[in-house]
Amino acid sequence: MKKLVLLMAMFTLFLATASIAEAHPGRLDGNGGHNCSDKSKAKGLCSGYHYHNGGSSSGGQSQSTPTPKATTAPVLTKVAVYLNNVKQHYTPGAYMKNGTTLVPMKAIFESLGATVAYESATKKVTATKGSKKIVLGVGNKMAYVDANGTTSTIALSHPAEIYQGTTMVPLRFVSQALGANVTFDEAALIVYISTN
Repeated sequence: MKKLVLLMAMFTLFLATASIAEAHPGRLDGNGGHNCSDKSKAKGLCSGYHYHNGGSSSGGQSQSTPTPKATTAPVLTKVAVYLNNVKQHYTPGAYMKNGTTLVPMKAIFESLGATVAYESATKKVTATKGSKKIVLGVGNKMAYVDANGTTSTIALSHPAEIYQGTTMVPLRFVSQALGANVTFDEAALIVYISTN
């Protein structure tokens, strides 16, 4: 009887460890699977991408990629721009995004007498007008103004962004950086910029 109990215990132990013996090394991705290593393929442990812990398996070599989450693009409302009472035609034009009016920085700054340079490696925009130098990073909500050796900061209500290859900045920034008079007729969706 003792031999039968011992034999049953050994058989149960054998069955319990059989699934462990089939395991193999490999890091799991976010989907709970991975591609087999060359060593595992050579040993016949697997043949391609597969899942662990109950996921389905694929014998192919393709790597699983998670499905991207659907995002809705913000609604951009076109806004007309008048500079010293003359309608401007910019490409791309000004627009409202999430309650902030964004305007093309280079076109407007140059119309107001500044020179503008964009450094693609650092995503920094530098505008110069007289002794004033304005530096702004795309994606940042802070701009730096150096006037006559004194540096100050301007907090932006919305970070500068690239839209259709153009740096767009909040309308108020034009006034803060260059001292232009800026008004926005929200009902008519018209921006008025004046230097008078």
